[in-house]
Amino acid sequence: MSISYLSDRALPPSYYEASAGKRVDYPTLAGSVDCDVCVAGGGLAGLHTALNLAEQGLRVVLLEAHRVGWGASGRNGGHVIPEFACGMKTLEDALGNDAAQRCWTLAQEGAERVRQRIATFGIDCDYRVGHIEAAVTPRHAGHLREWQERAGRLYDRKYRYIDRAEMRQFVGSDRYHGGLLDSTGGHLHPLRFTLGMARALTATGGMIFENSAVQSWQDGATVAVRAGGGEIRAKTLVLACNVGMESIAGSEPQRLARRILPVGTWIIATAPLADALADELLPTRAAVADNRVVLDYFRLSADNRMVFGGGCSYLGEGTPAGFAESLRNGMIKVFPQLARTPIDFQWGGVIDISMTRAPDFGRLKNASGKPGNVYYAQGFSGSGLVATAAAGRVLAEAVTGDSANLDMFMRLTNLPFPGGPMLRGPLTAAGMLWARLRDQF
Repeated sequence: MSISYLSDRALPPSYYEASAGKRVDYPTLAGSVDCDVCVAGGGLAGLHTALNLAEQGLRVVLLEAHRVGWGASGRNGGHVIPEFACGMKTLEDALGNDAAQRCWTLAQEGAERVRQRIATFGIDCDYRVGHIEAAVTPRHAGHLREWQERAGRLYDRKYRYIDRAEMRQFVGSDRYHGGLLDSTGGHLHPLRFTLGMARALTATGGMIFENSAVQSWQDGATVAVRAGGGEIRAKTLVLACNVGMESIAGSEPQRLARRILPVGTWIIATAPLADALADELLPTRAAVADNRVVLDYFRLSADNRMVFGGGCSYLGEGTPAGFAESLRNGMIKVFPQLARTPIDFQWGGVIDISMTRAPDFGRLKNASGKPGNVYYAQGFSGSGLVATAAAGRVLAEAVTGDSANLDMFMRLTNLPFPGGPMLRGPLTAAGMLWARLRDQF
């Protein structure tokens, strides 16, 4: 099945692209290049991995099918949330408490690594501290209370609970019944951060080739990677191409592609708001996401635009008509104050989700059935700004000889979506419709 997202080069231009500043143009691969590690994917998973390896002195080549940050890494909501999308209960049940503790630590260190990269490489990406998970119903507020108690008891995390009476000190809306404030989370301009990571990689000695999609690879003593108009010969290949996996020929990439589902999601950005209105809507400038299955998420940009996202499609279609008006209606439900505010930008993109929303990190076996020299990371499921930083650490460790964390993640069971390429989206959409109805009623 051809997924139209992957060939939609006319995706609506985003606010991020319009405000990212001048891009660096990287060449297209031509001829043959030898290196230690070839990384497929110019999003944050690939960039974190490549930069970690280049900092250790390895010769690293990164290949991007379009342009750096073209996919979810440059189009997302910009929320920095120190978590894996599946939640800790899923990891506890699958791995046990000790390993879940390690996953928690990796997520916290991933958020810290984002902040460190910004500081070390001087990446101008408008990072702001503070993230709030908000509850639309009393039942959802109860879930937040339960997590606050468990997080304090099991993970030594002291979230601040915000009750309904206090919420207007943080969110200028009557919609929410409570919230959890995470001072270790925050938000940023995701495309500027991604482009800054690419500049950091080349400054550290790595090479980047754009418009150089991986077509296939042949595994042996070295990995021969066909891409663009040339070939990379590497000791190790890292696959960080997410929904682009199914565009690579071969049984192994197709097997991995069946374990993730492309999910479309959309965002709008208003015209800049007056300071007084911005102060009324988000007084502390924390980012906000609610805790429904299909959620709203929003924040203020550095120039006081309300950046509001939500909605999703599991059907593999291109950018749907009318999505901006639907999002605008959702925004006004939260903030009636914005009923007459113009929308300056509207755009979309696609994330990759796994069946359980748990990360899918691993190492492929070679022809003899032994661990080979091809690694992968996918299934970020909407929490990619932090999870990709964790993945970059885990993969770089494994490539350089310490596979303990990767072995832990490989204990997670990541099954293919039922229904095959034709039916996996509709079946998942039906399940999500039930979840949305349960959330609402």
